[in-house]
Amino acid sequence: MPIAIIEKTVAKAITDSRAGKSYDVTDAGRSGLILRAAPKGASWLWRYMYDGQYRRLKLGPVSLINLTIARSIAAAAREYLVTQDRPLGEAWVRDQLMMRRVIDRPALDIVAKPSPPPKPMTWTYAEAVAAYLVEVKRTRRERTWSDRRGMLGIAEMKHLQSRPVSSIGRREIATIVAEIHRSGRERHASHLCEAIRPMWSWLAGDAQQLRSGVLASDMAQLRAPEKTNAEGEEASTYCPPPEELGRLLALSQASVIDEVLADALLLTLYTAQRRRSVVNARLTDFVEEPDGSLTWAIAPIHRKTGRGKRRTHDLPLPAVPAAMVRRRIQAAATEKRNQSPWLFPARRPRRAGDEVTHIHADSLTHLLDALPGSRAAPHDIRRGFTTHLEDEAGLDTSELKLVLDHSEGKSGNDVTEKHYSRARRLARKAVILEPWAALLERAAASAKLGDLDALRDGITAGYKRQKTKKAKSDAA
Repeated sequence: MPIAIIEKTVAKAITDSRAGKSYDVTDAGRSGLILRAAPKGASWLWRYMYDGQYRRLKLGPVSLINLTIARSIAAAAREYLVTQDRPLGEAWVRDQLMMRRVIDRPALDIVAKPSPPPKPMTWTYAEAVAAYLVEVKRTRRERTWSDRRGMLGIAEMKHLQSRPVSSIGRREIATIVAEIHRSGRERHASHLCEAIRPMWSWLAGDAQQLRSGVLASDMAQLRAPEKTNAEGEEASTYCPPPEELGRLLALSQASVIDEVLADALLLTLYTAQRRRSVVNARLTDFVEEPDGSLTWAIAPIHRKTGRGKRRTHDLPLPAVPAAMVRRRIQAAATEKRNQSPWLFPARRPRRAGDEVTHIHADSLTHLLDALPGSRAAPHDIRRGFTTHLEDEAGLDTSELKLVLDHSEGKSGNDVTEKHYSRARRLARKAVILEPWAALLERAAASAKLGDLDALRDGITAGYKRQKTKKAKSDAA
């Protein structure tokens, strides 16, 4: 147990050492400082933890170093460890003793040969990925963390797991990327580059160099081969007509789709928000307004344009999605077991060992692909929102940006908007969402779904088709 060492304690240690006794006294006045009595003489040590292990640093004999100087050196050692994050050696002790004029020359018995400069540790690729993902989880969205975790652990990178990360060069990674590209997975090859580049930049940062061993990096130049030229291939610009959008709304209300997915699709249709904003919605994101309306306050972290911001993207919900949200909030409040903070909770974890969170954003994409008669992807709903409200309601694109969350319709460099305005613009957004809701509901009312059992069978067949396609792709 630590005690406050005083001069009498030091004198006793000297006497006991001469008598052949051995023991340690930990100083309560300076963390880690130890007075050691031993047959060879009384001396000072400093005990500290580095890299998960306790270490002891010899400071010198009490005949050379008094209590005040010992405590001063211990304090300096603590500060050095915090600021430099590297182990201390005898050369450092020598410098401290010379600075305090305890010794004049480094040739005394207490000083050994100068310690060489610390050599960088070398993480393996697996250790580097684990450390990097901790940083990504701290600073980025959950989706980014999940995406990087998946890409950095793909099968083509498995053979690097035990390799020192400092020995892996850009050309070696480029070869792996090229092989993936030649196999026909061109987007996959580009995706891997997008995950590798920021990881290596982080590994080569000043704070990581001594642990990662990556002292410099040219990985920023890593690029996938150019895309194969496919004649007639065009970027997806599909704009679903009002009839298709109305049919999707009718399907979401026809009890032919899983209830959670159906409600997520309904919220997507009425608000035209990005799929990640929808699936990340929490029960607490919905605010009852004094006038009886319900507002969806989308957190900055779940907004594509929200990084570095503190503002929510506030949307006044039309009557139908508002009723759906209230129903789900009420159901969650009465649920005694498995309570979830998410509006659209998942039924099981995405991967073994993960916690159960919300449905995956890809679930909406897969749902739309499986629905009979559907061509639209989730992002196409946003294109339909913009196009039809411009054509049929005469609304201007600058107004539609308020709902689409394109920087709230303002320039990202607008100083007033960025630093001073906290307007929620609910009335202006309501004017946009009301005709959109009316358009959807008119189209849904005229949609003919046919036999519901046949629809359910068609949806099941659509999901089976997706699984077969994925299995063939994995086999290839």
